[in-house]
Amino acid sequence: MKKIFTIILSLILSIFSYALDAYVEKVSDGDSFVVKANGKKMRVRMYGIDAPELKQKYGAESKKYLESLILKKTVELKVLYEDKYKRKVARVYFNNKEISLEMLRSGNAWFYEYHAGKEKSYRKAYEEAKKEKRGLWKDKNLENPRDYRLKNKREE
Repeated sequence: MKKIFTIILSLILSIFSYALDAYVEKVSDGDSFVVKANGKKMRVRMYGIDAPELKQKYGAESKKYLESLILKKTVELKVLYEDKYKRKVARVYFNNKEISLEMLRSGNAWFYEYHAGKEKSYRKAYEEAKKEKRGLWKDKNLENPRDYRLKNKREE
């Protein structure tokens, strides 16, 4: 049943997905940013990764690394869908490199298995970064961004 659901979801996403070039005006954190495309500003959430929140340990480092990759550059977005926060969830490319993979390889983000579990290249990059203790994986006492958000939402 899960396999059938995944296939159907993939087909639906491929029908509604589209590509466009966009200029990155601002990086919000390690997995989201603001672009200008076709005269309009859009908020973008990178597909398949979850970076530390800004107030979380390694949040600033993750943001800075993403800035070094895409800030003030024109990227290619392959928009998959819009999330509940009205952000475009997209695969992001610059110079033929997939930026989510670069964030995972460098150890600046978690693999977002819930949304991208079928992405073998993402899983491999994530596992290699952890094994080689790159980026945030140098630290043994890490908190997954999802857990951090849940914990801090309760405290508000």
